[in-house]
Amino acid sequence: MNDHELGFIQFLAEPGRGRMRTLLERGAKRRPEVRALLDHAIALDHRHATLLDGAVASAPNVEALLLRYGAPPTCFVISSDKQMDGREMPLRDALSGVVGSDFGTFLSCIPGKLGYFEYEDLRSAYLLRR
Repeated sequence: MNDHELGFIQFLAEPGRGRMRTLLERGAKRRPEVRALLDHAIALDHRHATLLDGAVASAPNVEALLLRYGAPPTCFVISSDKQMDGREMPLRDALSGVVGSDFGTFLSCIPGKLGYFEYEDLRSAYLLRR
């Protein structure tokens, strides 16, 4: 498990936090289970999650918001989209591929401190900040 994955766990609510930690600790063998959970079975700790409504949830606006809170130009991606999962990529490119997609995805900007999560369902974009 890397720092970004450990940081992701810090944004989750119990009881799912423990299960996600176990799956991530078990590595590549359990990665398909991690990806499957991202679409529907993630409960965020709402003390650190802010729902982004309407136009605020567009890729350019989310990028501006994350940069305002100190995001670097790259992020780490944990996604149900196998093509994006486990990659470090430019924040702008990641957001373009994630916002409004049909994939549950977490973007880690600063491990355990700043990120973005979107369920596969539209109207489910969250700024994650501790």
